[in-house]
Amino acid sequence: MANFKHCISSSWKWASSYIRFSKAAIFISGLIFSKSFIEIGFKAFMISYIIDNLKNLSIGKVIVYTIAMEGIQQSLAIYIYHLATDRLGDFLVIILTLPCLIFGLLILWLSSLLRSQQTRNQMLYIVLPVILVGLAGMQVSQKGFLRQHFEEETIIVDKTKSERQQEEEYKDIVDGRASLWSNGASFLGQFICWTFASSLSWKQTIMVSFIEVAAAYALFICGKRFYLRIPPTRRTAVSRLKETRRLVKLIPLWLLFIPYCLVEVAAFSIFILQSDRLDTRINPRISLHSFNKVPVNSLYVFKQFISFLVSMLTKYLIRKLWSSEEAIQRGARYWRMGVGMAVGFGSLLSAWLVERRRSDLIKKNPNDDEDIPMTILWLAPQFGLLGIANGLVLEGLTDFFCDRVPKSKQYFEVLFNQSLVVIGSFLSGFVVLLAPDWFGDTIDKCQLDKYLLMLAILNVAVLPLYIFLSSRFDWNIPDEVDGRDIEIEEVDGSDVEILIEEGDGRDVEIL
Repeated sequence: MANFKHCISSSWKWASSYIRFSKAAIFISGLIFSKSFIEIGFKAFMISYIIDNLKNLSIGKVIVYTIAMEGIQQSLAIYIYHLATDRLGDFLVIILTLPCLIFGLLILWLSSLLRSQQTRNQMLYIVLPVILVGLAGMQVSQKGFLRQHFEEETIIVDKTKSERQQEEEYKDIVDGRASLWSNGASFLGQFICWTFASSLSWKQTIMVSFIEVAAAYALFICGKRFYLRIPPTRRTAVSRLKETRRLVKLIPLWLLFIPYCLVEVAAFSIFILQSDRLDTRINPRISLHSFNKVPVNSLYVFKQFISFLVSMLTKYLIRKLWSSEEAIQRGARYWRMGVGMAVGFGSLLSAWLVERRRSDLIKKNPNDDEDIPMTILWLAPQFGLLGIANGLVLEGLTDFFCDRVPKSKQYFEVLFNQSLVVIGSFLSGFVVLLAPDWFGDTIDKCQLDKYLLMLAILNVAVLPLYIFLSSRFDWNIPDEVDGRDIEIEEVDGSDVEILIEEGDGRDVEIL
């Protein structure tokens, strides 16, 4: 009878907590929906908005402008992540940064109603930094804030497994619950953007984005009584930087992912430009235009969906096939990144072939007002391959980093991985400035195929170096106990802690 009452009590406690967490997730999901809508409907096509408004800029300068915006946003994301974790907390960061996005979209929409092109350009320069702050705040706070609502001490894991395996199993359960809400809201935002916003003008897109983000912010505030608020650590940036000294060892390996980050940067600039003058009709004989159009943002939705499927399938296979041996599991993650980099090369190669064909057709059809005889579905392979690469590399960088460092240092995962995108963004802009002959005043005069071929060669050239360094050197960083290093090794099927001390200039192992 006592066991029955305990079971009922535990079940009621779990159900109550899950209902409360679900209510919180509903309010937070509105923000995730708005973030997904903004990224597909607004941010991904910022380069075309800049081209339409800053007509005095060459294509090369517009690309640099767009890439620099991405680099600035990722830099802001690193700093805001520090504020959210160490100073203010996720809730306050969302409350403070999201109004920047709302205000920026409002001013951008109002400026689009003005007749003066010069005034609109001036407002664009003022508003974009404010919008970037809001986007960075959404990027670093929402998923982490949602995830912490599904963390419980009562989650049951397999006690027969090692401590690390139990931690990973617990993490998978929490991530699975959070992903159910996060990906559901994200795909809903992408689908609505694909079906609804693709037919809107820029003025209408900005207006709808403003209304949607403002409504999501109001919904988020309404649910504040359901939220869990984890207090910040109150650590200073200086103390955090001191903790990274031992992580310097990882920098050579992490720098090898920069060429792949150049591919991701190209997706928000070069891939958009490639859609210029392409035929968006599925079948020319279909008279209903609304049912016979493939908008460019549908390719981004396709890419995101492929990335999600590949990421989930890869994690499942690694857990399923190598769950008993941690060393093999880490090896599987090494190969996951390598395969992803190879697929990224395939995406660039596909984009290069498309650009060669597009350039040849433009020479035969010099009239700027006419579409060339080439369907936009030619771009689908490069977006699909990039989605596969994204699911393997970008979505796998978190696990890849956590495998290398002890739990006490996993805070720096955002710093390391976001820094890759920052370096890749500014490096891309620097390359564009160094090759002005490849980027003419108009898209028809650009030699994008040469730039894409250069990126493809760079990605395939770094792959053997990655394989060699991954297999030749140990990149794992041990934990510290009382100033001494500690490593965990498997001995007779059990995890054994081995302290590493330095004696007479040599490392001494103490079981």
